[in-house]
Amino acid sequence: MASPMEADPQVLIPTTKKGIGLQGNHEGYLKALMGVKDELEAAVKSPGAGQAIQSTMQNAWTKGNALAVSLQGLLDIMMDTANKIDSKDMDNFLQLMRTEGAETGAAALGADGRAMDNPGKISPDWS
Repeated sequence: MASPMEADPQVLIPTTKKGIGLQGNHEGYLKALMGVKDELEAAVKSPGAGQAIQSTMQNAWTKGNALAVSLQGLLDIMMDTANKIDSKDMDNFLQLMRTEGAETGAAALGADGRAMDNPGKISPDWS
């Protein structure tokens, strides 16, 4: 069962955008890693050492790429969630505004703050 989550889109969206920027930096570092790998491949002449360097660098890139994919998935979820929270809250607000004037709204329950104007609905005298 999912637990309820409280989040403010005004905080979640900028935080996610910052994460997206950092994710871009991470991808830049992965590209730089592949550039270094290519330079080392050209510089190292020993077949055993060259192969070990290539294998290690490729493994590092593979793990870094997997991290990038996971981070991007999390950032996508955060942004989608922020947008859903925002639109859902707005929908709820609009629904409340539509029913406010109707007999099923807050005013119909006597909870409009005007107890003296609605003596038949609520009495301010509890004695």
